[in-house]
Amino acid sequence: MHDKVASQAFSFSCDINDPDSVLPCEKMLGAFDDDNRTLFADLEIHEKKCNYDGGLLTCAAVGGVAAKPEHRGKGAVKALFAHLFRESDYDVSILYPFSETYYRKLGYERVGRSVCAVVPFSELSDVQRNHDAVLYEGSDTEQLLSIYNKCARNYNLSFVRETADAFSIAPYSSGLYTYIRKNDAFATLSVDREKSTVFVREIGFDSCESMLGIIGFLRNFEGNQTKLCFQKIPERSPLLRCVRDLKNCDIQLHSTGAARILNTEKVLRSHKYPPGHGVFTIQVADEVFRVKYSENGVETEKNGVYAPDAVMGIHTASELLLTGFTDETFIPGLVIKNSDSDFFKAFPPKTTFFSDCF
Repeated sequence: MHDKVASQAFSFSCDINDPDSVLPCEKMLGAFDDDNRTLFADLEIHEKKCNYDGGLLTCAAVGGVAAKPEHRGKGAVKALFAHLFRESDYDVSILYPFSETYYRKLGYERVGRSVCAVVPFSELSDVQRNHDAVLYEGSDTEQLLSIYNKCARNYNLSFVRETADAFSIAPYSSGLYTYIRKNDAFATLSVDREKSTVFVREIGFDSCESMLGIIGFLRNFEGNQTKLCFQKIPERSPLLRCVRDLKNCDIQLHSTGAARILNTEKVLRSHKYPPGHGVFTIQVADEVFRVKYSENGVETEKNGVYAPDAVMGIHTASELLLTGFTDETFIPGLVIKNSDSDFFKAFPPKTTFFSDCF
């Protein structure tokens, strides 16, 4: 039944009678007609763990949201999400929206921007070339996962990986190669000869030394290709500081994706507060949260009798609590009741980034 919905929703061909056809993931939600036999809308839930301020949150990564054309606009997809929000035990949910406007109505909000950077090799000539990386062919999985997870801890909402599925495990047949540098960096890439470009799908490093090391290794492709394309890196990636002159590069900004908080109290308790102590009260949708923090820890109280310092919808809270403040004066959806509240200093800007496909 899923194949029929997906084929109609996304307009691709498939063999609906294929006995080997399998569901795209282990957990799905579906909407059925009155006789409970015909599926007309569904979505996939990929259960993940994601980094947040040095700890972990449970995450529902949502993909494959589909509805048959004749059933669109009737509320089925909204009902599926309502069930997810009401019945799940996840802390947050992440998705890649086809429309940020549509998913904002469901409480999701853009939580960062990524960069696609096309860099001529000549602009990386200040980085010394080296030969310190080796091709991953499936035997160094534990080492690769250790490197990735160490690098991922630097970015809020980045996923913890427990298997190598997100890496290139069959480089010779796929043309997608993952290289491991010592114990501190990696890069997954492909080469387009016609465009004379090395496309870096993913790159990870956890120090200045490892960053320079993996870029220096990538320079070994310089003899046959003329430029590197870093397809998706954080907006403020230190990697761009290695470029001699950015005006000779093609830099494009994109939305990283969207997130929604499902357990506001858990996020407030998991947040790493600044040194010192503070207290604030916020209203998120119809719930009120009182937070006290100090060097002794965090205390939260839900729905107590307190006047809120700030009032916001769930999509605004998802942005602010997960990414921090840049300028609280210009945030649509935020109503400030007390501008002197400790709330604003408690959430400085965070580095938020995720790139896993699901």
